[in-house]
Amino acid sequence: MTPDPLAVLTGDLVGSSRLGGTALDAAMAVLGEAAGATANWAGDGPPARFTRFRGDGWQCLAPSPALSLRMMLFLRARLRARGADLDTRISAGIGPGRLPATGDLSAGAGPAFETSGHGLDSLGRAARLGLDWPGGPAAPAVLAALVALCDEVSRRWTPRQARVFAARLVPDAPPQAEIGAEFGISQQMVAKHLRSGGDWALRRALAALEGGTGDDE
Repeated sequence: MTPDPLAVLTGDLVGSSRLGGTALDAAMAVLGEAAGATANWAGDGPPARFTRFRGDGWQCLAPSPALSLRMMLFLRARLRARGADLDTRISAGIGPGRLPATGDLSAGAGPAFETSGHGLDSLGRAARLGLDWPGGPAAPAVLAALVALCDEVSRRWTPRQARVFAARLVPDAPPQAEIGAEFGISQQMVAKHLRSGGDWALRRALAALEGGTGDDE
Protein backbone atom coordinates (compact mmCIF):
# COMPACT_ATOMS: atom_id res chain seq x y z
CA MET A 1 0.00 0.00 0.00
CA THR A 2 1.21 3.51 -0.73
CA PRO A 3 2.01 5.55 2.40
CA ASP A 4 -0.17 8.46 1.27
CA PRO A 5 -3.84 8.12 0.27
CA LEU A 6 -4.57 7.71 -3.39
CA ALA A 7 -7.35 9.46 -5.30
CA VAL A 8 -8.62 6.96 -7.86
CA LEU A 9 -11.10 8.07 -10.51
CA THR A 10 -13.22 5.44 -12.25
CA GLY A 11 -15.55 6.42 -15.06
CA ASP A 12 -17.46 5.47 -18.16
CA LEU A 13 -18.80 7.39 -21.12
CA VAL A 14 -22.43 8.47 -21.09
CA GLY A 15 -24.46 7.14 -24.00
CA SER A 16 -21.52 5.24 -25.46
CA SER A 17 -23.87 2.94 -27.38
CA ARG A 18 -24.72 5.90 -29.61
CA LEU A 19 -21.09 6.40 -30.54
CA GLY A 20 -19.41 4.49 -33.31
CA GLY A 21 -16.06 2.84 -32.72
CA THR A 22 -14.09 5.78 -34.11
CA ALA A 23 -15.96 8.35 -32.00
CA LEU A 24 -15.61 6.17 -28.90
CA ASP A 25 -11.87 5.84 -29.43
CA ALA A 26 -11.58 9.60 -29.98
CA ALA A 27 -13.45 10.36 -26.75
CA MET A 28 -11.21 8.00 -24.82
CA ALA A 29 -8.16 9.66 -26.35
CA VAL A 30 -9.41 13.05 -25.13
CA LEU A 31 -9.79 11.70 -21.59
CA GLY A 32 -6.34 10.11 -21.71
CA GLU A 33 -4.74 13.33 -22.91
CA ALA A 34 -6.57 15.33 -20.25
CA ALA A 35 -5.46 12.95 -17.51
CA GLY A 36 -1.87 13.24 -18.72
CA ALA A 37 -2.11 17.04 -18.66
CA THR A 38 -2.66 16.93 -14.88
CA ALA A 39 0.74 15.34 -14.23
CA ASN A 40 2.26 18.65 -13.11
CA TRP A 41 -0.65 19.79 -10.94
CA ALA A 42 1.02 18.53 -7.75
CA GLY A 43 4.75 17.99 -7.52
CA ASP A 44 4.58 15.13 -5.03
CA GLY A 45 1.58 13.30 -6.51
CA PRO A 46 1.63 9.88 -8.19
CA PRO A 47 2.65 9.58 -11.85
CA ALA A 48 -0.14 10.34 -14.28
CA ARG A 49 -1.79 7.11 -15.40
CA PHE A 50 -4.84 6.41 -17.52
CA THR A 51 -6.26 2.98 -18.29
CA ARG A 52 -9.16 2.14 -20.56
CA PHE A 53 -11.20 -0.94 -19.82
CA ARG A 54 -14.58 -2.54 -20.61
CA GLY A 55 -14.89 -0.70 -23.89
CA ASP A 56 -16.33 2.56 -22.58
CA GLY A 57 -14.81 2.41 -19.08
CA TRP A 58 -11.66 4.02 -17.81
CA GLN A 59 -9.63 4.69 -14.67
CA CYS A 60 -6.96 7.20 -13.69
CA LEU A 61 -5.30 8.83 -10.70
CA ALA A 62 -5.85 12.37 -9.48
CA PRO A 63 -2.66 14.20 -8.41
CA SER A 64 -3.92 14.40 -4.82
CA PRO A 65 -7.15 13.89 -2.85
CA ALA A 66 -7.71 17.65 -2.60
CA LEU A 67 -7.53 17.99 -6.39
CA SER A 68 -9.92 15.14 -7.15
CA LEU A 69 -13.02 17.30 -7.67
CA ARG A 70 -11.07 19.78 -9.79
CA MET A 71 -9.81 16.92 -11.93
CA MET A 72 -13.30 15.49 -12.40
CA LEU A 73 -14.51 18.88 -13.62
CA PHE A 74 -11.43 19.26 -15.82
CA LEU A 75 -11.98 15.88 -17.49
CA ARG A 76 -15.63 16.72 -18.10
CA ALA A 77 -14.65 20.12 -19.55
CA ARG A 78 -12.07 18.67 -21.93
CA LEU A 79 -14.56 16.08 -23.16
CA ARG A 80 -17.54 18.43 -23.42
CA ALA A 81 -15.41 20.91 -25.39
CA ARG A 82 -15.39 18.31 -28.20
CA GLY A 83 -19.18 18.13 -28.41
CA ALA A 84 -22.35 18.81 -26.43
CA ASP A 85 -23.31 15.13 -26.64
CA LEU A 86 -20.11 13.94 -24.93
CA ASP A 87 -20.00 13.35 -21.19
CA THR A 88 -18.65 10.90 -18.67
CA ARG A 89 -19.67 9.59 -15.29
CA ILE A 90 -16.88 9.72 -12.70
CA SER A 91 -16.54 8.32 -9.20
CA ALA A 92 -13.55 9.29 -7.07
CA GLY A 93 -12.44 7.07 -4.21
CA ILE A 94 -9.83 8.23 -1.72
CA GLY A 95 -7.90 5.98 0.60
CA PRO A 96 -5.00 3.51 0.78
CA GLY A 97 -4.09 1.61 -2.34
CA ARG A 98 -1.46 -0.45 -4.07
CA LEU A 99 -0.30 0.74 -7.47
CA PRO A 100 0.75 -1.82 -10.06
CA ALA A 101 4.33 -1.75 -11.27
CA THR A 102 3.24 -0.98 -14.83
CA GLY A 103 1.09 1.86 -16.05
CA ASP A 104 -2.01 -0.34 -16.33
CA LEU A 105 -4.27 0.47 -13.38
CA SER A 106 -6.44 -2.61 -13.81
CA ALA A 107 -4.09 -4.45 -11.45
CA GLY A 108 -4.41 -1.79 -8.72
CA ALA A 109 -5.85 -2.88 -5.37
CA GLY A 110 -6.95 -1.50 -2.04
CA PRO A 111 -9.76 0.63 -0.60
CA ALA A 112 -9.23 3.57 -2.99
CA PHE A 113 -9.76 1.35 -6.04
CA GLU A 114 -12.64 -0.57 -4.46
CA THR A 115 -14.44 2.58 -3.28
CA SER A 116 -14.05 4.25 -6.65
CA GLY A 117 -15.43 1.26 -8.56
CA HIS A 118 -18.30 0.66 -6.15
CA GLY A 119 -19.12 4.36 -6.23
CA LEU A 120 -19.49 4.34 -10.00
CA ASP A 121 -21.76 1.31 -9.84
CA SER A 122 -23.94 2.97 -7.21
CA LEU A 123 -24.31 6.41 -8.83
CA GLY A 124 -27.98 7.23 -9.17
CA ARG A 125 -29.58 7.75 -12.55
CA ALA A 126 -29.41 11.53 -12.17
CA ALA A 127 -25.83 11.74 -10.88
CA ARG A 128 -22.70 11.74 -12.99
CA LEU A 129 -20.07 12.76 -10.43
CA GLY A 130 -19.40 11.17 -7.06
CA LEU A 131 -16.69 11.46 -4.40
CA ASP A 132 -16.08 9.23 -1.38
CA TRP A 133 -13.45 10.69 0.96
CA PRO A 134 -13.41 9.12 4.44
CA GLY A 135 -12.00 11.63 6.88
CA GLY A 136 -12.14 14.38 4.26
CA PRO A 137 -12.63 18.11 4.91
CA ALA A 138 -16.43 17.82 5.18
CA ALA A 139 -18.98 15.39 6.54
CA PRO A 140 -19.99 12.75 3.96
CA ALA A 141 -23.48 14.20 3.44
CA VAL A 142 -22.09 17.72 2.98
CA LEU A 143 -19.40 16.49 0.58
CA ALA A 144 -21.97 14.55 -1.45
CA ALA A 145 -24.17 17.64 -1.71
CA LEU A 146 -21.21 19.80 -2.75
CA VAL A 147 -20.24 17.38 -5.52
CA ALA A 148 -23.87 17.06 -6.66
CA LEU A 149 -24.16 20.82 -7.07
CA CYS A 150 -20.89 20.97 -9.02
CA ASP A 151 -22.18 18.11 -11.16
CA GLU A 152 -25.41 19.92 -11.98
CA VAL A 153 -23.69 23.25 -12.73
CA SER A 154 -20.99 21.77 -14.95
CA ARG A 155 -23.24 19.49 -16.99
CA ARG A 156 -24.93 22.62 -18.40
CA TRP A 157 -21.72 23.81 -20.08
CA THR A 158 -21.84 24.37 -23.81
CA PRO A 159 -18.77 23.24 -25.77
CA ARG A 160 -17.50 26.84 -25.92
CA GLN A 161 -17.96 27.28 -22.19
CA ALA A 162 -16.29 23.93 -21.53
CA ARG A 163 -13.27 24.96 -23.57
CA VAL A 164 -12.83 28.05 -21.41
CA PHE A 165 -13.37 26.11 -18.18
CA ALA A 166 -10.78 23.53 -19.20
CA ALA A 167 -8.24 26.35 -19.25
CA ARG A 168 -9.67 27.97 -16.13
CA LEU A 169 -9.54 24.78 -14.02
CA VAL A 170 -5.79 24.33 -14.36
CA PRO A 171 -4.16 25.24 -11.03
CA ASP A 172 -2.49 28.65 -11.33
CA ALA A 173 -4.49 29.25 -14.49
CA PRO A 174 -3.48 32.24 -16.61
CA PRO A 175 -5.53 35.48 -16.51
CA GLN A 176 -8.71 35.66 -18.51
CA ALA A 177 -7.06 37.84 -21.14
CA GLU A 178 -4.47 35.13 -21.84
CA ILE A 179 -7.16 32.45 -22.02
CA GLY A 180 -9.02 34.61 -24.53
CA ALA A 181 -5.88 35.12 -26.61
CA GLU A 182 -5.36 31.34 -26.73
CA PHE A 183 -8.82 30.83 -28.20
CA GLY A 184 -9.01 33.98 -30.29
CA ILE A 185 -11.75 35.62 -28.24
CA SER A 186 -11.88 38.73 -26.05
CA GLN A 187 -11.40 38.82 -22.30
CA GLN A 188 -15.00 40.01 -22.05
CA MET A 189 -16.21 36.88 -23.86
CA VAL A 190 -14.13 34.67 -21.54
CA ALA A 191 -15.74 36.41 -18.56
CA LYS A 192 -19.19 35.90 -20.08
CA HIS A 193 -18.59 32.17 -20.56
CA LEU A 194 -17.35 31.87 -16.99
CA ARG A 195 -20.32 33.73 -15.55
CA SER A 196 -22.78 31.66 -17.56
CA GLY A 197 -21.04 28.45 -16.52
CA GLY A 198 -21.14 29.10 -12.77
CA ASP A 199 -17.47 29.92 -12.30
CA TRP A 200 -17.85 31.79 -9.01
CA ALA A 201 -19.75 28.95 -7.35
CA LEU A 202 -17.39 26.27 -8.63
CA ARG A 203 -14.39 28.22 -7.36
CA ARG A 204 -15.95 28.41 -3.91
CA ALA A 205 -16.64 24.68 -3.95
CA LEU A 206 -13.09 23.84 -4.99
CA ALA A 207 -11.68 26.17 -2.34
CA ALA A 208 -13.66 24.27 0.31
CA LEU A 209 -11.71 21.12 -0.58
CA GLU A 210 -8.37 22.64 -1.48
CA GLY A 211 -8.11 25.55 0.94
CA GLY A 212 -8.25 29.22 0.01
CA THR A 213 -11.17 31.54 -0.60
CA GLY A 214 -12.04 30.98 -4.23
CA ASP A 215 -12.01 34.75 -4.74
CA ASP A 216 -9.29 34.96 -7.38
CA GLU A 217 -9.98 36.59 -10.78
